[in-house]
Amino acid sequence: MIINKKIKRTMLESKSQYLGSLLLIIFSCLLFTMFNLVSINLSGLLSSFEKDYKQEDATFMTSKKLDTPESLEARFNMSLEEGKSFDYSISEHKTLRIFRENTKVNIPAIIEGKNLSNGGILIDPSYAKANKLNIGHNIKVYNENFTISGFMSMPNYIYPLKSESDIMNDPNSFGIAVIDKNDFNNINKGNSFYAVRFNDDRNNLGKKTSELKDYLRSKNIIILSWMNVTDNPRVTYMTAKLSGIDKMSSSMPMSILILTCILTGIVMLRMLKREAAIIGTLYALGYRKREILKHYLMYPLAVSLLGGTLGTILGIITLKPMISYYISYFNIPVGSLSFDITYLIMSILLPVVFLIICSYFIVNKSLKASPVELMRGGRERNKVGFIEKNIKLDKLGFNTKFQVRELLRSIPRSIFLMLGIIMATMLLLMGFTAKSSLDYLMKNSFSEAFKYNYQYVFNSVQNGKPRKGEAFSEVPFALKSDNNLTFTVYGVSSNSKYIYFKNKAGNALNSDKVIITRPLADKLNINPKNTIKAVNRLDSKEYSITIDDIAETYIGSYIYIPLDKLNAMLNFPPGSYTGLWSTERLSIPENKLLAFVTVDDMRNAFNTMTKPLQAVVGGIAFMSFIIGLIVIYVVTALTIEENKENISLMKVLGYKNKEVYSLILNSSSFIVVLGYILGVPLLLASMRALFKSMTKDMNVSFPVTINYIYVIVGFIIIYLTYELSKLLSRKKINKISMAEALKSRIE
Repeated sequence: MIINKKIKRTMLESKSQYLGSLLLIIFSCLLFTMFNLVSINLSGLLSSFEKDYKQEDATFMTSKKLDTPESLEARFNMSLEEGKSFDYSISEHKTLRIFRENTKVNIPAIIEGKNLSNGGILIDPSYAKANKLNIGHNIKVYNENFTISGFMSMPNYIYPLKSESDIMNDPNSFGIAVIDKNDFNNINKGNSFYAVRFNDDRNNLGKKTSELKDYLRSKNIIILSWMNVTDNPRVTYMTAKLSGIDKMSSSMPMSILILTCILTGIVMLRMLKREAAIIGTLYALGYRKREILKHYLMYPLAVSLLGGTLGTILGIITLKPMISYYISYFNIPVGSLSFDITYLIMSILLPVVFLIICSYFIVNKSLKASPVELMRGGRERNKVGFIEKNIKLDKLGFNTKFQVRELLRSIPRSIFLMLGIIMATMLLLMGFTAKSSLDYLMKNSFSEAFKYNYQYVFNSVQNGKPRKGEAFSEVPFALKSDNNLTFTVYGVSSNSKYIYFKNKAGNALNSDKVIITRPLADKLNINPKNTIKAVNRLDSKEYSITIDDIAETYIGSYIYIPLDKLNAMLNFPPGSYTGLWSTERLSIPENKLLAFVTVDDMRNAFNTMTKPLQAVVGGIAFMSFIIGLIVIYVVTALTIEENKENISLMKVLGYKNKEVYSLILNSSSFIVVLGYILGVPLLLASMRALFKSMTKDMNVSFPVTINYIYVIVGFIIIYLTYELSKLLSRKKINKISMAEALKSRIE
């Protein structure tokens, strides 16, 4: 159609509005494509890693060696392999956990390098990178020299935590390695454990593991520890991360897309009002409604198609660096990346569908007017809104009255601005909130609750009073009504010096009571004086535990019981324990220990984790700045466009430029402040929901909080964005001549 020639000209005349819509669509499609492709690729890599390298279904330790593992494999149709490992201190603050090479379960996947041979060692790439180790370098272990033959991943150490109770790893101080069986046997150190993986039908694994435990107990084999892969944080932390990515892949792009729809709707509505006379003339010249409708739908179609295509291409480009970013945390082999065509098509079509539908209703409604009405400027051109009609502005000064009316006469524009500021606020403060929450978790929750520096866990039950340190025990339990909901029960001294908890009222709790941590209390939805029916995962016996109080600490799904009471409940000899807490390093033979953790390891891991978070915070802050700038600039441009006549008239009446700037550009200040105020609680609520969903299968709960300094910094950034937008918009006001007022009167 001949009238389509004006599309390019019209867009160039109002390029800021269309460019704003285009950039928002690009952001939306970039995030949609990137997050969805990252999610499906990581899920695929995880699934193939688990399957191809025989990830364990469970790992356990027994009081004695299994005599006939082959008969167990045949009886339960499973692969069972004895594994061995030991922790070797490279230096005071560096530990390498060295495993004997497995061939049936938890097979190491070589990422780079060559297969193991005598004198060779495979290490995880994160530890190698952090400690500047390369293939061909030598590592000394107990006076034996090993040459790094390659980098590897282990399917049961995807997130290489030193201890199951840790919440983050530090590749600077802890890593994993694998050596040949002969080399391992020559060193003659390490603890034994068993890893099992069931073959063929992999449904109902819980029932199969229970049957295996029952059979072992029937043969008088005492199970010292047992952990299903679903309870292994070294595996489940990646699953939780994938869950978070899935939520981000839908919520954030959709929010930006809705914002774009509102912006496009406002731009289209304003254009239709401005061109009402042209539309009426087109009707009079014989154009049909369908042709005019089709013409005006070309505007959102062009913007959405171009933005969707560019955003999708950028999303594809960012896939590889994003996968590399996640692999730096999660140790899995990466093969070829897949580009799911479904998500690529959806990424392009979603903005097209959303914007076309939104624009259709707006254009269709405007075209319902008769040609005569349209040629006169359309319907309800000067209608005063209900709110403006009923609000009393008489006592206000002229400037304030003008700004209030400016807001009330364009409610959609004000709503769009407020939603844009809310979104920019939430994006900006998201990284700050994550950092504040982690700071609180480590520096307040952990440091305040746990006063020990060293934790030693023995590989067998100890008896009698320890010479040094404070005794404790840890026993794995599962909820009777839900076998998948697991937690740990700690037996502690009734006057413990190393744990310190407070309840919700801030009162200190004595360790002679039965105390449950806040994450577990929330999961079980219980209160003090409630009783939990739980099953010991080592002996499968049922126990009742009555809770005395709830500790407001967020690390771990734990119950603390006086040690004597726990021993009596489990029929252990008086004075039995499985671990020691201490403020000083203890001299304990390595062959007696199952695990050894220092608080410094936790702090170092926290510092290591928060360093890359700073870059993420910076990236998100930049994105929020751009979105905020786009929204504010577009709204300001619309305000100036709609007030062309008023601005021109003000200049005729002798108003100075500063006065015009104040009247026109400052009218949105209230909305900017209100949007920021609303954005903070909305962010905290959404982050609580996100963290709760992500950590439902983890032994940790994130207390969502934000430092007041970050709130102030965030407001300064948002307001500076607003001021920058006003500064950029001054040129538009300066270009409006006094003749505009005369032209409108002539027309």
